[in-house]
Amino acid sequence: MSGTAEMPKWVANRILAFFNRAKTVNDITDGTIKDDPSDGPGRTVGRRLAHRILQTRKTLKPFGRFTEFEQLDSIPGVGNGTLDDLIYTFGTPAAQAFRDRMYDDNVIYEENWPLEFFRYEIEDLQAFNELAQDDAAFREWISGRIGELCGEREVAEKDCNRMLQDLQAAYIDRYFNSTPEAGYALALWFYQFGYDNWFSWERIQEVCIDYFGHHGGAYPWEMELRLLRGFTQRGIIQPGITPDALPVVFNWPEQSITIWVSALYD
Repeated sequence: MSGTAEMPKWVANRILAFFNRAKTVNDITDGTIKDDPSDGPGRTVGRRLAHRILQTRKTLKPFGRFTEFEQLDSIPGVGNGTLDDLIYTFGTPAAQAFRDRMYDDNVIYEENWPLEFFRYEIEDLQAFNELAQDDAAFREWISGRIGELCGEREVAEKDCNRMLQDLQAAYIDRYFNSTPEAGYALALWFYQFGYDNWFSWERIQEVCIDYFGHHGGAYPWEMELRLLRGFTQRGIIQPGITPDALPVVFNWPEQSITIWVSALYD
């Protein structure tokens, strides 16, 4: 058995969800699984191993699905190299995957549109849930993070104080990924930067919806977008065109909270 002790649970769940969705060998060998370049060139899951994985899955009771990573890890042929490839493919956090795709697919252009995120893992699940459920605790927490960013980025004190005031007065809109509404709401946030000349509305919707579907098929899969209305970014990154709202994403699978800031230099 290859070592999985240090693999985050959400990574294992994404891997299992991929193999549970697969109906045929071709679904596994379609190029989704990438070769980890850190250990030199090699091959990923081949057709024989893919067939063995599907046959093993069929024998699992009661539903013919992988429920524990050890069930996959114990299949002959699933060794350290395979594990490395799976982690490389499925181990990117949702926020990083979203930002990479925004730039790699030319949805927005990095040279005039910086998009930054600040991702915080909350190790204690009870503390994470309290932040999700208690608006006062959430405002205090987000104010603390913005204050820290002000210090790290040497934001002028008056601008930092205005942002902290904005957070206390902000109206919080909530959107969940149980429907595509979270993706639509984030796409609308981008739309407000410069709707007249810069992007395909259909494309931005697709990428934003996929962000909130990053853990689709796994459990847990819930993500929530909070837009703090009335907040203006003032110097965390160089000011430019920016909507008066701060996107914050609660990610239950990764037990993380992500703050997004951006500005368009048109």
